[in-house]
Amino acid sequence: MHTTSLDNAANPASVPAPKHLHGPWADALLLGGASIMAFVLLRAISPNGAQVAALAVLAMVLANFVNHPHFAHSYQMFYGSWREIRSDAFPSHLRVRWYLAGIYLPAALVLWLAFSAWRWTQGESWLMASSLNLMGALVGWHYVKQGFGMAMMDAALKKNYWTPEARKAMLWNAYACWLAAWALINTSHAGSAFWGFFGLKLDIPGYAVALACVPAMATTVWASLAIVNSLARLPYRWGDLPLSGVLAYYVTLYLWTIFSWVDAAYMLLIPFFHSLQYLTVVWRYKKNELGCLREAANKTISDLVRFWANGVLLGALGFWLLPAGIDYVASGHLPFISSGPALALAVFWIFINVHHYLIDNVLWRQGNPKVNQYLFLAAKK
Repeated sequence: MHTTSLDNAANPASVPAPKHLHGPWADALLLGGASIMAFVLLRAISPNGAQVAALAVLAMVLANFVNHPHFAHSYQMFYGSWREIRSDAFPSHLRVRWYLAGIYLPAALVLWLAFSAWRWTQGESWLMASSLNLMGALVGWHYVKQGFGMAMMDAALKKNYWTPEARKAMLWNAYACWLAAWALINTSHAGSAFWGFFGLKLDIPGYAVALACVPAMATTVWASLAIVNSLARLPYRWGDLPLSGVLAYYVTLYLWTIFSWVDAAYMLLIPFFHSLQYLTVVWRYKKNELGCLREAANKTISDLVRFWANGVLLGALGFWLLPAGIDYVASGHLPFISSGPALALAVFWIFINVHHYLIDNVLWRQGNPKVNQYLFLAAKK
């Protein structure tokens, strides 16, 4: 989620807009606080190998109900805006981006992955390896931009906006942390194992990793000072300060990104907490949207359940059922049961992750009238 321009968003509703997505404590927990608790708990327990394996199974189960629906919901919302795109309800620059992200770029990505997969079957693995590394790089970029977006969104909800200096510092710090994280993960054991799935191992020199970390450290100091200075300018009312957004920003950039490799057990849960952060915003958006379309509250709830259930189904199809079926037809074995790589599974996962980044860059961009209306609208009771 790239809510990079939600500050100063308009609220067209005649009722007072809420200052929280789901409440002050719920926001703090869902946007990142719960992941801090999980990290502390795992560090205290220090799970052994068997416990980490059990945690991996739990993470895989949770993925079907949180991680994968978070991808599916972005598709539901993005392609669900087709009517607005066709009716010119969106600004022209956003329509251009919609067609690029919705039609042309995914078509190019399909061709690239199909060619890379074919070359892999011919014994040439570097194309698929590069695609996998690209996915990792864009996932990291997506994480830090979402963390930045959480800070901007929370400030917009509370109508206490960041100063231009703070906004600039936070954005550049996000970029710097992403670069440092990419360098670190590609030199760690986790990075080499992940990329080594298709035979690619990046040997980044130690001095290059150190150089990549210097801007991250410098911009961290800059951003922290700018955040403190910006908060000091605001009226001191605890409930009006965008602290949940600040928490989400720091947790996303550091605990989930730049230091994600520190704890192997916790690393298994990072995608879950990232998806939970995303869904926290999406569910508020959908609740507001459906509340405007429905008179009865129970009808809104049933529509929300249907929206989530469709996300679970689409996620299962895209991440498991379709690619696993293709791999089974091709090899005679289901993924994770055979000893060989699951090529179709990798192709589907790479495509969804990369395409998710592309469509999110349109969904949450400035000028999207639906986001400006429904995310900051007071939901009907």
